[in-house]
Amino acid sequence: MLTDALSPSELRGSQEEWAQALGELQAVIDTATAAQDAAIVRLAAIEPHVLDDGEVIDTHWALGHVALDASAIVSGVLAVTAVHAERRVRAAVRLAADGPEGTLTETGLRGLHDAMGAGRLDAYRASVVATELEEAPADVAASVVGGLHEYFGSEDGPRLRRRVRRMLARISPDLLRQRAVRARSECRLERWVGEPGVDTWHGTFPSEEAAQAWAAIDALAQQYVTDGVCDRVDRARAKALTDLVAGNATIDVQVVHTIAADAAATGAAATGAPVTGTAASGGAPGDLVEVTGLRPGEPTLVSRDWLDRASAHPTSDTSAGRAAPRPRGKPAKSPAPCDPLTGALLDLAGALTTDTYRPGKALAALVKARDGHCRFPGCHVAARFCDLDHVTPWPTGPTSATNLVCLCRRHHRIKQRSGWRAVLHSDATLTWTDPTGRARTTHPVDHLHRAVLPDTGTDPAPITYNPRLVTPDAPHSTLEYHLEHTLGPPEPSRPRPRCRIDHHHPTAAGAHLTYTATHPPRHKPPEPEDHPPF
Repeated sequence: MLTDALSPSELRGSQEEWAQALGELQAVIDTATAAQDAAIVRLAAIEPHVLDDGEVIDTHWALGHVALDASAIVSGVLAVTAVHAERRVRAAVRLAADGPEGTLTETGLRGLHDAMGAGRLDAYRASVVATELEEAPADVAASVVGGLHEYFGSEDGPRLRRRVRRMLARISPDLLRQRAVRARSECRLERWVGEPGVDTWHGTFPSEEAAQAWAAIDALAQQYVTDGVCDRVDRARAKALTDLVAGNATIDVQVVHTIAADAAATGAAATGAPVTGTAASGGAPGDLVEVTGLRPGEPTLVSRDWLDRASAHPTSDTSAGRAAPRPRGKPAKSPAPCDPLTGALLDLAGALTTDTYRPGKALAALVKARDGHCRFPGCHVAARFCDLDHVTPWPTGPTSATNLVCLCRRHHRIKQRSGWRAVLHSDATLTWTDPTGRARTTHPVDHLHRAVLPDTGTDPAPITYNPRLVTPDAPHSTLEYHLEHTLGPPEPSRPRPRCRIDHHHPTAAGAHLTYTATHPPRHKPPEPEDHPPF
């Protein structure tokens, strides 16, 4: 069917056959992308060289060398922007030019390129893993990639990203912490002109600060929609943001502490034996603690100091914190029980089960907090916008936490189509089987096994970066300035940047790449040189 797939209207086939054809075509695309990366690497390693008699010949340097005009050539060949071409070349070099072990060109990402060549991993998911491992040493990156091989054929990008971060938290927590600290220190708000009469804002903020600000914006936006001030909630949020900039808002942050269900069943206190991955007792205020509930389905890192201020529990509490939407003025009386393995919130003894079709407020809140988002594989619609669906239709199936899941409207309808089957297990994992017989499992939000990145005194120094639009030696942009002045070979007065693309003159020893990062340099731009570096 692959050879005839370009004219599907002239063919007939079953769902299984066309699903198989789709998978095989994707494998062909993945293999072709890997081959394209190898071609880009070889293209980028070619430098023109002018002989004494004026003849121009091509000099082929070691794989990993990037010629100054490599991205410009790629941009023209692929008809993409310069920024996209630069990213394409950078990604190809990292994946397809992994040097021998122990050399400066080693990245540890060869396994990603091999998986693409075998048709098991697409370019997007490979880039997700590679981005997470940008600053990891080659041996750490190789270990993480090796541990992901069994998931390449079945898991989407966000799930692979979470796996990488959890593995880094175990293998090299300092590396992950430094990345988080740097990202938090680089938070900023930018503004530029968008459509006529409209400005565009782009901002990054510490998770806990963003959660408080978003709660204020969303609460006012919902009121605007109710009052008829705005007809859409996204428009209402924009108005709420501008209204709140010069106004005041009171935000209540409520924290729910969790505990393993087996400990809850035995009456153990929340300060009992610590669970792997939860906050350890006696932590420092500077620790970064993983919590859920600040955004749908995704854990975020907040400072322990902020968490302690937002919680009535002391710092010595060993259970993980979870910011959760609950009625104002009703603090949690005891830690919420969770499944010991999956960390899913549980309704012990079925206390919230009802005989009616519609669940009560408490049961609905528990299911939404447990799921975080739509439970269909790969869907990330927030639980607040989802339907609460009976996995086994009511009244055959009860209205209980063991039979309710969050599904967006589209996937709610898909579940009801012939050939689809969903099974909710006791640990709150949900297994889907599609009409072709392929089974996939989605997981609830893990509210129990939270990562803690302790403050060990290894945080990077504050960034002193002074962006200038016009540099003294030429009227070019900041990006051009740093490409020319900070991505070249190291000098005694300038440390080597963590960037694998190294623009420099070829030497007899050959050209090579060094490290990789997409962050701006953490030092002031050097003074202008007497001559351009090219």
